[in-house]
Amino acid sequence: MKKYSITLLVFLAFFSTCFPSIAQTSRRQAPQNASSVSRQEAKAAAARNDVVEAIRKYQLAMVERPRDLSLDLEFAQFLAKAERYPKAIDVYRRALELAPRNEAAELGLAQAYRRVHNVDETQALLRDARKHHPKSVSVLKALGSFETEAESYDAAIEALNAAAALAPTDESVRDMLGAAYLGKGDKEAALRQIEKTLALDPAEQRARFLRAQILADGGKNDEALADAEKAFEAKPDSLPARRLLVKILLRLKQCARAAAILRPAEHSSALDTEELFMLGNAYDCAGQAALAKGARNEFAVASENDRRRAENEVQSKHLYEQANELARQNKFGDALDFLQQALEKDPKNGFAYSQQAKIFFSMHETDKAQEAIERALEIQPYQPDFLYVEGVIAEGESKDDEALAAFEEVAQINPREADAYFEMGRIFLKRNDRERALAAFRKAAELAPDDPDYKRALSEVVVPEGMKKKN
Repeated sequence: MKKYSITLLVFLAFFSTCFPSIAQTSRRQAPQNASSVSRQEAKAAAARNDVVEAIRKYQLAMVERPRDLSLDLEFAQFLAKAERYPKAIDVYRRALELAPRNEAAELGLAQAYRRVHNVDETQALLRDARKHHPKSVSVLKALGSFETEAESYDAAIEALNAAAALAPTDESVRDMLGAAYLGKGDKEAALRQIEKTLALDPAEQRARFLRAQILADGGKNDEALADAEKAFEAKPDSLPARRLLVKILLRLKQCARAAAILRPAEHSSALDTEELFMLGNAYDCAGQAALAKGARNEFAVASENDRRRAENEVQSKHLYEQANELARQNKFGDALDFLQQALEKDPKNGFAYSQQAKIFFSMHETDKAQEAIERALEIQPYQPDFLYVEGVIAEGESKDDEALAAFEEVAQINPREADAYFEMGRIFLKRNDRERALAAFRKAAELAPDDPDYKRALSEVVVPEGMKKKN
């Protein structure tokens, strides 16, 4: 990662993520007949949605039973459900230390990485899991789902076809395969898979929705209508199902019904721009000119708001990039002006808040820096860059425990980031914990072997063999 001027400090130089839990100590072996009271109390806390207490009790249970794989998996699943993804990643990795090819741990870890948008780790884990469990339908489905989401449709289709061969009566596999074919644009192949699903279960709603979509796209609206109605009845709050049904009804000139679905007499919800456009057409088709005019006026306002929002987001990004360049030139005042303009254009630009935090930190305005990075993390709680800046600010304030926790979260989310290892090593060294400092610097140097700072830090920690003998 590129280094910047000393005035901007490490925060501008070291900008990302790391690896899970160098800072954790190893779990000592304990008798397997140890008390499970803490585990029971953890489950009870989880049942009443007391997340903090559940985590505390699960941690106590792990001390009581440090090599209980089922406990690790249970705790990790709870953390993932509670959206504590960095900690879930940490615990899943511990589970894999106990059972390196455990399928549940591999899939859970991959899903946790997926939730924090670490595409590379997710893909690598799922592909490794497939090698470890080539006959696992669950692994193939997870891989197929991931590849479909990544729009790697050929890879998704290959994995899902393998799953279908292993589980020919699994309706969900056929649904996923149909969706992958549809994403690729092969509607005939998609329809074949959907028909197989419906032969297994005629009431399967996702298959009905996909079939209705394919038939409607092919102009077969009469045939599509029944499936679209069933899909909408099953999930009336689903925007795709509602839009598809309305589109088909409009084509079939059932306009009053389409309008009633979009804007029922009671409990009417706000409509987005596309739905307001459809509503205007529905009223117009039904001969309700005044209502059509009102809906089109709403559409015009919503469309203009969408246009302004998109334009503001583009301008905000451009202002943020200009601010970055000014910051590199140590023109902090001008950079802050540009960042303020960026946030006025788009208050959800977390990177602008993060850059504010870096500049305020370099200006020794720590309170403002802390406030800015907290705003960034409210927008994107698991953005590694923001967590890294949070760690740098805490380290600068000599809050080493907070800094270490932030760097560890970065490392858990992205185990390939060298900078976080380096910062953790510096904290360990400050604490005279040479063993963990050495491990951290080694990891940093392993990930970025050409970085002179990492090499130097590593060489300074390593104790020559001759000195070891003298001591």
